[in-house]
Amino acid sequence: MIDKEIFTKFDKELDKSMLPFSISKVKKWKSNQAQFVLTYIYGYPRTTNHAMERGNAVEFGLHQMFTKSANSNECFDTAINYFKSATSFLEEDPDDKQYNMIAPMVEQCFDMLSPYKDSFLSFQGRIDTSIMGVPFYGFTDFVFEKEDEILIVDLKTKQKFMPVHDDMLQMAVYKKAFDENFEKPVNVKMLICTPKRCEFVNYIPDEKYIKEIEMNLFQCANVFNACNIADDLKSFCPPKLDDWTWNSAELLEQRNEIWGV
Repeated sequence: MIDKEIFTKFDKELDKSMLPFSISKVKKWKSNQAQFVLTYIYGYPRTTNHAMERGNAVEFGLHQMFTKSANSNECFDTAINYFKSATSFLEEDPDDKQYNMIAPMVEQCFDMLSPYKDSFLSFQGRIDTSIMGVPFYGFTDFVFEKEDEILIVDLKTKQKFMPVHDDMLQMAVYKKAFDENFEKPVNVKMLICTPKRCEFVNYIPDEKYIKEIEMNLFQCANVFNACNIADDLKSFCPPKLDDWTWNSAELLEQRNEIWGV
């Protein structure tokens, strides 16, 4: 177990709370600890881009089929309006490639999700659980309640059809949370969609996923425990200057403000 107070030791200093943890925080800690520090310690807003907003737009558009009985064209119109609104403030030039991916994604996902209309339970519902005594939360995409099971469908819109390891960590947390709150068996699937391919991918439960999250929590807790003030974290988590994830002028500006590079 981990003393969760380790993660709250800087809350008053930062005037915000580190807890609950989330799978997004775990993935950021794993992949780029410096960017974790920027977002969750110094409070810099997370950057977005056309690709991220394209995914959000497709999800939001498809939501209409369950709540408003929208057809495929209506879902597409909603997705396009969302995308235009969400990207209107971005400094980068409009991205026709991402825009053009919305139509085939909505059409394919609509066909795949239509059979579940009558069992729709929730969209972007909050889940809560704990791992090693540390509270966790998250938001599922689509949840369906069938007679014999709870089905969680997490939509992943990608340019290439490629499930990744971090997706499985996210699915493991979802299943853990739902197992704790429902008596019915919980089934978790990803719906991976590219402009040319859309298929369900089953999540195969494996204790190694939660174990990996636990190990990263222990590592993060050890770093927090070794720091006396929040500012110490920047010394423990220096940026890797050649990391491709420093791929925006905004992130580079943030990095320079904290580490001077």
